[in-house]
Amino acid sequence: MENPAVPASPFRRDDGSPDVDRILPGHFVSGVDYDALRPHGTSEWLIILTVEGAGCAWTDSATVAIPPRSIVAFRPHTPQHYGTDPAVGRWDLLWAHVRPRPEWSALLEWPEAAPGILRLELTPVIAERVATALRSAVAHHGARLRQGPAFAMNAMEQALLWCSTQSPRRDGLDPLVLAVVEHVGAHLDRPHTVASLAAHVGVSASRLAHLFRERAGTSVMARVHQMRISAAKELLELTDLPVAHIAARVGFPDPLHFSRRFRQSTGSAPTGYRAGSRR
Repeated sequence: MENPAVPASPFRRDDGSPDVDRILPGHFVSGVDYDALRPHGTSEWLIILTVEGAGCAWTDSATVAIPPRSIVAFRPHTPQHYGTDPAVGRWDLLWAHVRPRPEWSALLEWPEAAPGILRLELTPVIAERVATALRSAVAHHGARLRQGPAFAMNAMEQALLWCSTQSPRRDGLDPLVLAVVEHVGAHLDRPHTVASLAAHVGVSASRLAHLFRERAGTSVMARVHQMRISAAKELLELTDLPVAHIAARVGFPDPLHFSRRFRQSTGSAPTGYRAGSRR
């Protein structure tokens, strides 16, 4: 049965000419009788995220489960047979037909669950971020604004970027590490310590230190310092703020200490770095 929610050729107009859009996203809630079959697939990728309920994809030799917080991608021209998991009876899914930009190829390096069908299990935090990005793609596309397709493609890229943090074929990002990095990024000016960051994510300081070494390849405070220096470089390049103000913004109350650490990290004093970036 053809999928009533997703056109078989979303990148073709009625007259058969190519459409200018490179993405067609949507949201669909199905019942127990939902079953979609396209024996020859489509010329673009089809990506499906389960929000609630469960779905399945079937091949001649395998059944690929698509439970909550899992996402599958059908390669172009891969036969598509998928539908609601009969044992669950309901499937709430976000989907997108998309022609990926060339630079997205690395973002789709997911494990192959069946020939031509890739699948990822996402953590609750990452699944929600992927869902938010896909909902944004749906909203932008549906608004029919002149820049809507571009915004939808950008939202799709964001979804794939979050997915790539969970791919075992790439450097996965542990949820605790992600929570720490995001907290530090939002509050660079605070006097962070391993103990304070561990308390923020609800683990012991020794556990957080071990996770960072194992998953991020560096110490907690080395990552904090890296983020501070990176932010300082951007502010020096893009603003005319005094060095003392930049130092305070990125967590160095003492400008002299900031200048010393900045020179150690970059080989230049802050003022010299700023001058060199504007030549």
